[in-house]
Amino acid sequence: MAVQIQLRRGTASAWTAANPTLAIGEFAVETDTDKYKIGDGSTAWTSLGYSSLPSNAIASTGGTFTGVVNIGADGTGQDVNFFSSTAGDHMKWDASEEQLVITGTSGATALNVADGNVVIAGDLTINGTSTNLSTTNTIVEDALIELNTGASSNANDLGIVMERGSTGDNAIIAWDESADKFTMGTTTATGSSSGDLTITAGTLVVNVEGAVTGNASTATALATARTIGGVSFDGTANINLPGVNAAGNQNTSGTAATVTGAAQTAITSVGTLTSLTVSGGLVAPLQINAQTGTTYTFVIGDAGKLVTSSNGSAQTFTVPPNSSVAFTVGTQIMVQNIGSANCTLAQGSGVTIQSKDSNKEIDGPFSAATLIKTATDTWSLIGALK
Repeated sequence: MAVQIQLRRGTASAWTAANPTLAIGEFAVETDTDKYKIGDGSTAWTSLGYSSLPSNAIASTGGTFTGVVNIGADGTGQDVNFFSSTAGDHMKWDASEEQLVITGTSGATALNVADGNVVIAGDLTINGTSTNLSTTNTIVEDALIELNTGASSNANDLGIVMERGSTGDNAIIAWDESADKFTMGTTTATGSSSGDLTITAGTLVVNVEGAVTGNASTATALATARTIGGVSFDGTANINLPGVNAAGNQNTSGTAATVTGAAQTAITSVGTLTSLTVSGGLVAPLQINAQTGTTYTFVIGDAGKLVTSSNGSAQTFTVPPNSSVAFTVGTQIMVQNIGSANCTLAQGSGVTIQSKDSNKEIDGPFSAATLIKTATDTWSLIGALK
């Protein structure tokens, strides 16, 4: 037969109105306050104090644990839930998954370590849209940092964005995916941006070591102008070099180690070689100045040429003074009679022509003589003379 134990009970007002004296150890409950009293056999209800739990018991309204609290036994763990005032928000130790799960309101802070350090011995995996760090400095011991890990293909620009606030657009060092090149500069993009970012190229101040290839797409001027052939060149415009693409003489110095070819098949300008060594022979056609008049005065262009004399009457060829025509010392001019009359070499003002027996007339048709300048106004004459 089942035994049912019932305690004396009633509302607080009913107990006060009745004001009974409870027997020793008799238990009585106020049904509307959940308070209880235990009788001592002599004190009336209204004078008897309420009884309570032991001092180390935790009341339903809250309390403080002062010792170790175990939930379940080691190896037989139990789930433990901590609920907040917001429905659905809670923290749970999931015994079967062996993990702590914090479920919070979207956009709100679910875990806040107000002070102290957080040390994680294992791997840390963060899933979400963005990770925000708010520290003075971030120090990373890793030797390599990989961005965009796990991507099977990529259409986003990759890099580091530096916030500049009201100073100007953000700074960025990036890999431009669409151009397949590295770039750096400024951008309105932030760390939450993605895709093909708009980046304005910036200025890089750096000391470069090693080879640099490619062409500068934009250059306005050389930092320091350079002189080419006596003409200053700063890169802002073309220059004209005297003796090259403009009238005048080219001002050059130094020695050409090897000349492999000439841009022109014929060099028409007059120059000076102080020394020339030729191996394998020198092939150069002799230029001829054909004279048919009875008188002629040599010009600078006759240097190294054959000047012919062709006239039925006697001819006179005059050597001009150095003050008039400045032939270089060592200049040779050949003269040949090809006409029926002879040609005589005459001395200009202040000029001396030295020859055997002072003869200066070329002896007969097809005979020849050579003039050689030996001093400022002194020439030697050798050949068939009379």
